Amino acid sequence: MNAMHGQAAPRDRPKAVIGIDLGTSHTSLAWASTQSAAVPQQLPIPQWVSGRRWGQSVLLPSVLYAPLTDELPRTSAAAAAWVSGEYARIRSQETTGRGIASAKSWLCHSGVDRLGAILPWGNVELGELAKLSPVEVSRHILEDVCRGFEQQHPELGLQDVCVVLTVPASFDQTARKLTVLAAEQAGLRVRLLEEPQAAFYEYLGQGSSELVDLVARLGPLQVLVCDVGGGTTDLSLIDVDAAQGKLDFRRSAVGRHLLLGGDNMDLAVARLAEKKLGEEPLEPSRFGQLLLAARSAKEALLAPAAPPQHPIRLLGAGSALFGNALSTELGREEVRELVLDGFFPVTPAGELPQARRSGLTTFGLPFERDPAVTRHIAQFLARHTAGRMPQALLLNGGVSMSPLITERLLACLRHWDMGDIQLLSAPDAEQAVCRGAVRYGLALSGLGPRIEGGTAQGYYVAVDGPDGGRRALCVVPRGSKEGERHVAGTRRFELTVGRPARFELYASDVALHAPGTSVAIDHDFQPLPAVTTALHRANGEARVQVQLEGELSAVGTLELSCMVIGDSPAPSESSERPSQEQRFSLEFELKPSVSSRSVPAPASSRSAPSPERARVLAAEEALLRVFGKGRKDVAEREVKDLVRTLERSLGPRKTWDLDLNRKLGDRLLEGRKARLRSEDHERLFWMLVGYCLRPGFGHPLDAGRIHQLWPTFDAGLAYRDEERSWQQYWIAWRRIAGGLDEASQSVIRELVDPVLAPVDLKLKKPKGFRPQALNELLDLASHLERVAPRARAELGRWILDRTWNDRDPRLWTHLGRLGARMPTYASAHYVLRGAIVERWVEQLLRERWQEVGTAAASAVSLARVTGDQARDLGAKLRAEVADALVKVAAPEAWRRAVLEFVPVTSAEREEQLGGDLPLGLRLLE
Repeated sequence: MNAMHGQAAPRDRPKAVIGIDLGTSHTSLAWASTQSAAVPQQLPIPQWVSGRRWGQSVLLPSVLYAPLTDELPRTSAAAAAWVSGEYARIRSQETTGRGIASAKSWLCHSGVDRLGAILPWGNVELGELAKLSPVEVSRHILEDVCRGFEQQHPELGLQDVCVVLTVPASFDQTARKLTVLAAEQAGLRVRLLEEPQAAFYEYLGQGSSELVDLVARLGPLQVLVCDVGGGTTDLSLIDVDAAQGKLDFRRSAVGRHLLLGGDNMDLAVARLAEKKLGEEPLEPSRFGQLLLAARSAKEALLAPAAPPQHPIRLLGAGSALFGNALSTELGREEVRELVLDGFFPVTPAGELPQARRSGLTTFGLPFERDPAVTRHIAQFLARHTAGRMPQALLLNGGVSMSPLITERLLACLRHWDMGDIQLLSAPDAEQAVCRGAVRYGLALSGLGPRIEGGTAQGYYVAVDGPDGGRRALCVVPRGSKEGERHVAGTRRFELTVGRPARFELYASDVALHAPGTSVAIDHDFQPLPAVTTALHRANGEARVQVQLEGELSAVGTLELSCMVIGDSPAPSESSERPSQEQRFSLEFELKPSVSSRSVPAPASSRSAPSPERARVLAAEEALLRVFGKGRKDVAEREVKDLVRTLERSLGPRKTWDLDLNRKLGDRLLEGRKARLRSEDHERLFWMLVGYCLRPGFGHPLDAGRIHQLWPTFDAGLAYRDEERSWQQYWIAWRRIAGGLDEASQSVIRELVDPVLAPVDLKLKKPKGFRPQALNELLDLASHLERVAPRARAELGRWILDRTWNDRDPRLWTHLGRLGARMPTYASAHYVLRGAIVERWVEQLLRERWQEVGTAAASAVSLARVTGDQARDLGAKLRAEVADALVKVAAPEAWRRAVLEFVPVTSAEREEQLGGDLPLGLRLLE
């Protein structure tokens, strides 16, 4: 595809503007020429509408479908493995596991690898067809939409077109970066625009005099823009004032991200239909079909002229296409009651969202726990209006298409004593966002009004305070405009050249501080994915001093960088920008972040009090004597007593904090070749390096440390006849497994599987590989959560077969880890299918739990409720597990965890990691 360029230079106005609404349910495109009176026009998007008919529609369902062999004609449009559009939406309801929907919601799901091939969700088998990442799904849809534009308007010259792509106002920086990445992969250079602003731009473009009349009557006012779409609820406040005979607009507040919208309502309706279809819950793939059918039923039954009933029909599969079909009907009144009372209840004034888990938060995505949109609106207003309620309301999304929902929402707002709030005449909800994006693009060229506002959040980096506590240093203040460069005061950071540096980042939508201001971190500050950089200097410097600076880019994303200053005076915001050689970009981590945060600030340096420093120096000297350059005065006893020597200097190992552990680990890594000097050297190296680097993540430089250590795995052990060395070797790799990527973990499994596999499989063992300490080896294998599910399920079957004759309770511990419903550190897409684990649980229930001490804990791990339809076991089997837990007097919290969602605690995660965590590393619940 030809590249579509974004913002043109002011003197080089683009010939046209394209606006794209990449929606959760539908995608649409509008465009307008900048050469005449600009009126956005909808693009009819080419798409398959049936198995033999190619048509056009202004809406492209944001669904991908993988056609079966010869299902579609062999045309260029159908030759791809995945197709989008109306036909994809229909066929996704008729087949199992071949459709992908709601990719936009997955872009903001930090608990999974959004760059990984995880969709369709739920470990469905696609044969030779590869799964896609949420970014790839978005790319496919953007390519299909823009291909239609190129075909219909080749005369425009796409290199001269400004492309505006809309995103939820509440999308965090990672989701925005991923959206831009998807666009770039589709050949687009885009500007981002918040969807509520796009809807407001389209409202302004309709030429209504409502706002003029309101401002004339009430004076300056606020408009609440409420956009309840397919996947998110977006809330924004826009201040409107009159100056010099015209209206001025400023977006003053944006709500926090709410994964709450039409998808949640569809889930509620699907659950209702599922109960009517039968007592047993549907398989995840068939529930996915039901979900799409429920969406159609919801839309039909909420319409003004809705029928009294709407049919639901699920076809079977293969030869049983009709024989296994399921059907029922949903009533108009029951669906209306479910949606209105569940999502738009008339709540008391000031009632905020409830901290509870809703049964609607399911199917892989972390939807909001409280589904009541009205309570989330109350919370937003409480945070941002200071008691001054908005005077006008603009609705967008599916909400504005249902008079029933609109009336209920207005009734609730007026119940809160907001007076006679004015409902603005909303434009066509299905087209408002893409058309508003066009009007924004035109405004950039001076062809229409512009909404001001800057960034809705201020951005802060974590630093150490004078008392050693964590504080936040403002880098980009709230309200900053595009292109404004901010320097974070005079605070300097010292970084080591050639090694990655990682900065913990926070955002606040209410705090307002000047750049460089240091403030205490409270509940108003939300942690964001970290930003990292690696400095490489040609002048031989080992360490450099830097300052942080940031700005809001023209694309609409946050850009942070380190500026090398050395001993030069601190630059001001107005100073000339330093050369590229002096500035290093800080990149957001797009991979899933581990649920950890180290307490010390990552980039600042602080000197320890002298007595403590002396103890650390003594410990480092002890390590250097054993693992440094060969010294003749180091006796064999000194090597054997190294751990005792370290504890005499530093205190018991359990008191060593994260920074100290990593400092000792660094000294060990520097001397890793010295482990080959003797059996004692090798055993102690693995004992200490595993302990000091556990759990493999959580410190800014851990990725680099694991990178240094990994080559030693290929080398293996030098003293292979010593079982104690094998024990420490396997324990070390188990302790740091959380820092190993999928490729590394798979290498370990490929090496050890022939040793762990049943003899009758006759797997070929690597030549010369005769490991010992097989219990520790099996423990390591069960901790490798990033191995492909198929390989982990295979290991589980081997262990399960052993439980028939081997009564070792540790076997069930290993199975509990392999089949855990909630992984300890890996992305959730590695979790095994429920059908596999159900067989394990059924066998576990046959055991005498009084004689198997690990049975209860393993059962909880295997049967725990996650709220994800694709992961949770059947309700009947979980009820059996709950009864078995009662019989062995297991803790009540365990029983609750297999019957309802109970978050995993820090203590549980620490236990799952297989050992005490270093002090200063806190796993978030």
